[in-house]
Amino acid sequence: MSTNPRQEQAQPMWHRPGTKMTEGEFHELERLSPDRKYEYINGVAYMMSGGSVAHDRIAYNARLALDLHFRSGPCTVFGPDVQVLLALKKNGKPHFVYPDATVSCTEADSRADNTLIESPRVVVEVLSPGTEAKDRGAKFKAYQSQETIQEIVLVSQFAQYIEVWQRNKQDPTNPKAWLYRHYGPDDIIDLASIEARIEVAALYRGLIFDEGDVE
Repeated sequence: MSTNPRQEQAQPMWHRPGTKMTEGEFHELERLSPDRKYEYINGVAYMMSGGSVAHDRIAYNARLALDLHFRSGPCTVFGPDVQVLLALKKNGKPHFVYPDATVSCTEADSRADNTLIESPRVVVEVLSPGTEAKDRGAKFKAYQSQETIQEIVLVSQFAQYIEVWQRNKQDPTNPKAWLYRHYGPDDIIDLASIEARIEVAALYRGLIFDEGDVE
């Protein structure tokens, strides 16, 4: 018998790492765990955890730089607390994710009472050791499946190194036809889909790297 009368609410039996669940079960998991955030990709729920100082700072800097660019434009920048719905797969399963930064240029996404972004144009992910495989794998493919997404930005938190994938307008439905560019210190990131040019240094402002850090 337990000596502690306080017990956490047991997680549903279908919530185990790597276990498939229905969309309804995922939303029930969200309802039962309001103090936690989960992403739902390919029918699997992934619980999100806290990040490092570098992760937090870079994500903030990215949102700030983008927000400053859109002071007089039609687009809006959202942070990691706003859920994004990605395109339905052929089997009918949607994806629900929380990018570190999301740009949408659709008026409906900017409604004050809105809780779900449905037309993301640019998504930014700050890579972490525990999530990089997912960010480059299943989540990356889910981003590519969303027709409104024009650019995917992956940012290293250990060195000034940024990767950008841009949808090829000549072959927009081919997931292998995306254009790839990478940027290092002193470079300027070119996000053509939103006509933004951002200094790499701006994303790493406020961080101190060890002298031995390299790309």
